[in-house]
Amino acid sequence: MSSKRADVAHEGDHIDTAFNWDDVRLFLILARTGSLRRAAAEAAMSRSALMRHIVHLEQRTNCVLFRRTKQGMVLTEEGEKVRTAGEAMLQQARLLSHVSQRAKPGLRSTVKLGITEGLGTFWLVPRILDFSLAEPTVQVSIKCDMRPTDIEGLEVDFAVQLEPPAAGDLIVTRLGWLHIAFFASERYVRGYGAPETRADIAAHPFIELVANQIPSQKLQADVTREDHRAFVGLRVNTSSAQVLAVTSGAGVTALPTYARALAPSLVHVARDYHIRRDIWLVYHPRAADLPHVRKAIDWVKRSFDPQRYPWFGEAYVEPDKMQLMAQERGQLFSDFQAAEAFR
Repeated sequence: MSSKRADVAHEGDHIDTAFNWDDVRLFLILARTGSLRRAAAEAAMSRSALMRHIVHLEQRTNCVLFRRTKQGMVLTEEGEKVRTAGEAMLQQARLLSHVSQRAKPGLRSTVKLGITEGLGTFWLVPRILDFSLAEPTVQVSIKCDMRPTDIEGLEVDFAVQLEPPAAGDLIVTRLGWLHIAFFASERYVRGYGAPETRADIAAHPFIELVANQIPSQKLQADVTREDHRAFVGLRVNTSSAQVLAVTSGAGVTALPTYARALAPSLVHVARDYHIRRDIWLVYHPRAADLPHVRKAIDWVKRSFDPQRYPWFGEAYVEPDKMQLMAQERGQLFSDFQAAEAFR
């Protein structure tokens, strides 16, 4: 091939790769949420600023990426192709992040864990000292969120969640079981009495947790057929707000049975009712090959071991037995300290 023909070939092979990574990242957030408002809130920027990034990406790709509909922002056919490419870019960027961490001696290796807010805030975080003392070279980044994290895209290295993922190439194992029952504070019971059965719950203001992975509608249907506006006195979207509300005497709510071991001021009510949920450990096989990630996974398994913590076993344990069992194992907390601090 002549040098002139070679130059032409090289020109034809040239691809413009000067994409702004922020444009792609924000595009993926909008594609996932389907809502400009939610995407802007998640990205911590204004809607107009977010849209400038989307418009810039559309100019770079020479494509219209979204259609505005009554249901929200919907990807066009070209937008779907950009999402596929963008997700691949995101996964590779996260893999490169792991490589860069391992290449810097003297710095802690970071492991990213996604977990539901209640289990993360009230169960796992109080046990982080055990892991930190055992593994001082590992930094743990815990994302407490009711939204299932993107494990396949390596948003986190592994996750603890209440719903199994749909993706087929992730490793999914059962950590244990979460048993849920009704509770009220001692203050509330002294003032308004305790519902004896689940049929009595409808006569009391109910504190409802509405979030991803929480079957609030099923629980409500098990208790009453009334309109939720007659049944629900307070609706919150975080477990911490739910705990603050119930310990402050705002009404009755559904909590994991281990709450009784952590907060002796809670009273188990409507004792004829409880439900059970599976707790799943989910991780990407490539992430689990990293030694610091494997150490964190093993720590999480120990933290939910039913042999150590029977309330995570398959069999239902009465909440009033939790405090005694915790005392016998030296595992008792004085109370939900965060909730008590705000009383």
